[in-house]
Amino acid sequence: MHFCISNYMTGTSCSLPYGSLMRITGACLWVAKETVTVVMERIPKGLWTVGALVALTCGILLWQGLSLLSPPALIPPAGMPAGTSHTSDANSSGEDEGTPSATQMDTPQAQSNEIVVHVAGAVKNPGIVRIPRGSRVDDAVRAAGGFSNQADPDLINLAQPLEDGVQVYVPRKGESVTVEGRVGSVSPSGVTVRGSAGRQEPPAGKINLNTASAEQLESLPGVGPATARAIIEYRKQNGGFQSVDELIEVRGIGPKKLEQIRPYVVVR
Repeated sequence: MHFCISNYMTGTSCSLPYGSLMRITGACLWVAKETVTVVMERIPKGLWTVGALVALTCGILLWQGLSLLSPPALIPPAGMPAGTSHTSDANSSGEDEGTPSATQMDTPQAQSNEIVVHVAGAVKNPGIVRIPRGSRVDDAVRAAGGFSNQADPDLINLAQPLEDGVQVYVPRKGESVTVEGRVGSVSPSGVTVRGSAGRQEPPAGKINLNTASAEQLESLPGVGPATARAIIEYRKQNGGFQSVDELIEVRGIGPKKLEQIRPYVVVR
């Protein structure tokens, strides 16, 4: 049996028989043994004892230092499989930090791009609608199904921007709405004041329903030209009014409008 010995410095190699290799190895071990024997004979035994103690102490300190530097064993919480690592949990939680949870998606901040508007009056589906922030009156009317057959679109500003919580009122034909001096439409307080466009303030004294002119009737709250004509027509057909409550019989006057008019009229 032969063994190949390579010299990595010179790049050369040679082949030795098994017996020759064993003789070389034995010679090396004998030289090492004799060297140790000579050294031990020349160094006092006391120094060997001290050296052994120092070596033992250094070994103990080194072992303790390595124990302190090594990470402690992790004990998984109850219910967690033993193979689950804390590092993987930390990584997965870190990945979730950038993704909003389902609860965060339901917060008001996440829904801030939407406003709620009350659409009333002459629309097909009056009520509460939700539309994108920045929408205008036209968008709210469309969300409510569009204008009804009784609507008068010319009396409302379709281009007016909307805010959250307002009411959009679409007047009917023969009816008008005044909000802050503008015919039409949007009331920031959520309550739309209905009246005639550009009319004067209600009269200081009470108006006699049986003798009032159309111009006088139009000065009443909620009474426009169409309602004033209806009052005069009813008066002619029925021989006058017997009481203020009889106004409820006039076309275009309901219980709410009657209560607006009542403080300013009288029947004589």
